[in-house]
Amino acid sequence: MRSTRSSIVLAVVGVLLIVAAAIVRFVVVPSVTQLPEDLDVTLRFDGTYNGINPGVLSGEATEVLLQDVPIEASRRVHAQSVEGDTEIVARTDERSVGDTEPSVTEVVFAVDRETAEGGPAPDGAEDVTSSEGLVFTLPVDPSTEDDAYVYWDQATLQAAPVSYEGEDTLGGRDVYLYESVAEGELADPAALDLPTSLPKETLAALAPGLAGLVDPELLNALPAVLPSLPAEIPIAWTSRTTTYVAADQELGATVAGGSTQEITGSLDLSVTTVDVPFAEISVYSTDDSIEERGDQVADDSGLLSLVGTVLPIVALVLGVLLLVAALLLAVRAARRTGGTPPSAPRTAAHAA
Repeated sequence: MRSTRSSIVLAVVGVLLIVAAAIVRFVVVPSVTQLPEDLDVTLRFDGTYNGINPGVLSGEATEVLLQDVPIEASRRVHAQSVEGDTEIVARTDERSVGDTEPSVTEVVFAVDRETAEGGPAPDGAEDVTSSEGLVFTLPVDPSTEDDAYVYWDQATLQAAPVSYEGEDTLGGRDVYLYESVAEGELADPAALDLPTSLPKETLAALAPGLAGLVDPELLNALPAVLPSLPAEIPIAWTSRTTTYVAADQELGATVAGGSTQEITGSLDLSVTTVDVPFAEISVYSTDDSIEERGDQVADDSGLLSLVGTVLPIVALVLGVLLLVAALLLAVRAARRTGGTPPSAPRTAAHAA
């Protein structure tokens, strides 16, 4: 009787373990591979600024051209809220050029937790930028097919195709390398402290410093054209940004990245338009940031391996072993219960 009860208990526990393994593998794991509700990642960059000194446009500086001015920057991405399969994520960029005060910009996106792609803002969400494609990370198990993704460029408010560029090892993690090029009109020049017009007097003062950037014939003709120009000369700004992303081959998480942004100002001189290469801003993840991010991704990978592989296999194996043990106990109990049939009573004839 005791063996029978034990076999039932073992069988029940075994079945529960097998069911638990299935739940972990097919229910828990998909939720773990989504963007976490407590998402909070910071990347740090350094680089250089080459081009026209922004201070000359406002009259705060006299040096026209800057060369290889160091840049320090950071990007923090953190979750603000979760609504079903959509996560509201804030991306805060901070950048300082040389000794200038840091400039800070924040953009809020609505991101699909599974695909990591931006989309329209959900009902009731405020100050959310409608976006398309990837905004800061790739999904788990990223594709290496060209044009499998598009990357959102906040400078021009458009999505550009992503191309696969190979693989590497960074921060102790195997990564895929991706690149995206977005080109178009700057959506918000004020975010970069760029004016939409330039005083005629400022242009006249700038002209000598533009040698090498602008066609010499145009510069020579400028003094004759200036008197006929309006007091404020309109400027249209365009941006060409090449974005680089090194994504973990397993999790899709960004281990390193950077960008090269080329900004051009087009001055409307009535009789012609002059395109002036304004600046080239290049940044890439610092070595310390890459190592730190690699360690974080390795921890996340270990947790995913534990939850997605180790625990289901252990639970499944234990469940099967318990079912086998229950079966053996049941067979042993059956044999004991059946026993050997008792001998027939001996008769007098047998006794004789």
